[in-house]
Amino acid sequence: MNVIFARYNRHRLPQFQIETSIVALNNAKVVVKKALGRASEAHIRAISDGYDLVRGSLNPGGLLLPNRMAYEKPAITFEYIEGESIDRLLLDAFRAGNRDAFIAIIDAYRALIEKAFRPPEARETGPKIAEVFGVQPGILAAEGCWLPVGAIDAVFENIIRSGNKHYLIDIEWVFPGALPVDFVLYRSLFYFHQVKYFELGIDKRIGFEELLAHCGIKPGAAKLFREMDESFQSYVYGPERCYKFKENYLKRQVPLHSLEKTIEHQRDVVRKYHGEIVGMRGEIAERDRIIGEIVNSFGWRLWQKISGAIAFVCPSGSRRRRAFDRLLAPLKSR
Repeated sequence: MNVIFARYNRHRLPQFQIETSIVALNNAKVVVKKALGRASEAHIRAISDGYDLVRGSLNPGGLLLPNRMAYEKPAITFEYIEGESIDRLLLDAFRAGNRDAFIAIIDAYRALIEKAFRPPEARETGPKIAEVFGVQPGILAAEGCWLPVGAIDAVFENIIRSGNKHYLIDIEWVFPGALPVDFVLYRSLFYFHQVKYFELGIDKRIGFEELLAHCGIKPGAAKLFREMDESFQSYVYGPERCYKFKENYLKRQVPLHSLEKTIEHQRDVVRKYHGEIVGMRGEIAERDRIIGEIVNSFGWRLWQKISGAIAFVCPSGSRRRRAFDRLLAPLKSR
């Protein structure tokens, strides 16, 4: 068994602290989620239960789940899915400046989520969702499409396109009860636009409020969804975020756009020096050509012979040479 990647969520409350790793096992990759202590073993069980909730809520032929390969306390193992995430497709469209493709991907994502799940029997959040997200029964608008289960992990980065199939690869946070699709869509847009890639200047291409309006999420609903997500964050990390000690040990991180600017600057420097080197090579070649012409000229060859004769007749340091130099001095001064 070879661990390819591992991430530790020790900044969460103890009951949610787990290790997520990608492991090469028997010539295949698997994803392993493992409790980091006795307190979080129940969370691994909840992940397995959530997997069953989602699987029982999906329409056939739509969104797929990776195979659950094993569940043995304190770890659960899933099939690893190769492909591109909706998050990556959106980022590529943004960086290419293709606004139409960007919007089309969001619309296709929403259509996928709406068609993937069977409609709930009743649009009621239920007690667990009320506890986690701080919403009271009836506070959410009943119109629109709802999910029959609180699968809030169905966000851009967790939907993988593999060939002509789409997979929901992470079902860590699943709650019994119904939730509006717009809440999951809001979380996707918020974390993509306002958190992960905001420093790339995405708001200059398309504003967050513009995206919400395109998706039909009104300002009042957006405010409520933001409060719900804050309540969820408190549920996971604690109201005082007391386990976020890792911020004291963070290494310096360079935003992607800053890194790109640095790379482009270095490229400009290299191009500049390359140009200077090419110019110097041209100057050196020209000097070599001129020197070659001089060395091969008749005048230079005659001067070499005269210099050789003078050195033979008047050796350096001799009285003859000193007398000869005194005779040439008036000529050199002219």
